[in-house]
Amino acid sequence: MKLLSLAFAALFLAAGLSAADMAMTPGLAVGAKAADFTLKDAAGDDVALSALLQKGKVALVFYRSADWCPFCKKQLQELQKNLKEIEATGVRIVGISYDAPATSAAAAAKLGITFPLLSDTGSKVIDAYGIRNAEAKGKSAGVPHAVVFIVDQQGVIRVKLAREAYRDRPETAEIIAGVMSIK
Repeated sequence: MKLLSLAFAALFLAAGLSAADMAMTPGLAVGAKAADFTLKDAAGDDVALSALLQKGKVALVFYRSADWCPFCKKQLQELQKNLKEIEATGVRIVGISYDAPATSAAAAAKLGITFPLLSDTGSKVIDAYGIRNAEAKGKSAGVPHAVVFIVDQQGVIRVKLAREAYRDRPETAEIIAGVMSIK
């Protein structure tokens, strides 16, 4: 456990982010109550955060679009590649974007994604988490900053992983270390 904490700290520092930097990143803070939601998955079924939390911790992976964002596609594929290792820590991965359910379904099929991709087509959940990218215009209006929130079973945000640039994303090792840091 101590080794994982050190690995997490090293990754945190390697990313060039201090605790103060993380506090300045957009969105809800660590320790805040996660905004509950019900969104459609790629099959069009309703998925509620409260229902997911009944089964354990949840990593909410906010991404721009699995349709047109190459960095998002890469991130989703990386998560899928390491899904068994991530889930072995007791956390479920859930992707959230402004993509419509049909777009998420097509992307999941094309990219081989088996974890839920949820559609926040009106960006209401993105706004509730405070991570809408206000600079995004045109087809990207309504996209979130790429942030990962790890939520415990009580619905409290315990870990927040983010980068300043949209091209950079939290990596699998950081997610695992973040989950392992939750008591």
